[in-house]
Amino acid sequence: MKKKYLTYAGIVSAIILVVMFALILLTGSFSVFSSVTIDPIPDHAAGDLMVITGTTNIMAGRTLELDVVNLSSAPGTNSRVGETDAFIVRGGGLSNTWSGALDTSAIPPGEYQVNAYSVNDTGSRIALLATSQLTLTGTTPTLTESPGTVVNQTPFITVNPPGTISLGEKLLVTGTTNLPENTELLYLVIQQSNASVLTVNPNTQEQDLKGGVTRSGVIPVLPGIGDINRWSFAVDSTEFIPDQYQVIVTLENISVENIGKEGPFGTAPLVVEEAILNNSTTSIPESSLCQAITIDSFPAQLTNRSYTITGTTSLPAGTDLLFEVFPTEFDVNVNMGTPGMSGSSVGASDDVEVVRGAGNTNLWSADVDLSKFPPNEYLINISNDRIDNRTYARIYGDIYCSERFTLSG
Repeated sequence: MKKKYLTYAGIVSAIILVVMFALILLTGSFSVFSSVTIDPIPDHAAGDLMVITGTTNIMAGRTLELDVVNLSSAPGTNSRVGETDAFIVRGGGLSNTWSGALDTSAIPPGEYQVNAYSVNDTGSRIALLATSQLTLTGTTPTLTESPGTVVNQTPFITVNPPGTISLGEKLLVTGTTNLPENTELLYLVIQQSNASVLTVNPNTQEQDLKGGVTRSGVIPVLPGIGDINRWSFAVDSTEFIPDQYQVIVTLENISVENIGKEGPFGTAPLVVEEAILNNSTTSIPESSLCQAITIDSFPAQLTNRSYTITGTTSLPAGTDLLFEVFPTEFDVNVNMGTPGMSGSSVGASDDVEVVRGAGNTNLWSADVDLSKFPPNEYLINISNDRIDNRTYARIYGDIYCSERFTLSG
């Protein structure tokens, strides 16, 4: 009789194992009880894009909510300084993986804790499943007004074009504005077509028609240089589909139906392409052109007045850069003996100094007076070239960035 009981127990155990294995194949979940682990988070400079990753037994396709709290906040105060969603994808072993992108531009250096929460279908929190520590290094930048900066009376918002990314890629979308620091902005990332992607679960053959997504949020204006402030937000394209999207940034208090009709706003296209797996040919990026130094977006059509041109760089604060404006169809012929940015019939040049920004991104700005420039197509060039003060010979550096514009009459 004892052997018979053992036989029944073995059969029941085998059935349970079969059912559990079937559930793993069908749902991608490996346990009745949800669990989450957070991978070790290396130190980051405040202002960097941070990608937080981990593993979980929660089924693929669900999301987690990540909160970042200040460990030094006084009791009873709101200690949350940042939050983002993390998207769960099917893993290769007995656990799934997740990742979330966090913009730390508005978070000062310090010690913080990341809390990972499970959420239900409506986005409400269910339970705290994991915590981890992170450290943001660096110093909070103290930016002073640049001498000679031209104040822009009309409020504006510009968006630096994010370009083309691969599906699943994380990126930091940035831009400039002359709105005051801490002004709240609304951002949207909107699919430009009604395209959808039909996916089939290889285990269940269940079909899922997945459309494009719209991402939105509220972000603060951050200090910049001179009268030009900055803003940024993180985009995680894991849940996107390959398509064309539009980034829109405007004032937070503008209603959706009045975006583009009231108040300042900026737009830029974003293209999400299908990720290429097992690509045997690795392209080598051109590190010199607009990589270590960038020019912020500005209108393609400029008029005969003064402008402040800004940008970012990974070069250290205090580095001297060479800023130039010259026609695209003529050689540069600038009177290097004339100090400052004065216009001529052929171009202008000036030295600008890199100032401290946030994280690993520092800032530069240059004031250019186009009042004496004739109508033409011009090139703005910023580089780490320099001019020998004795011979006026050009000593070429190794990084640069150029943008074209048209000067109307």
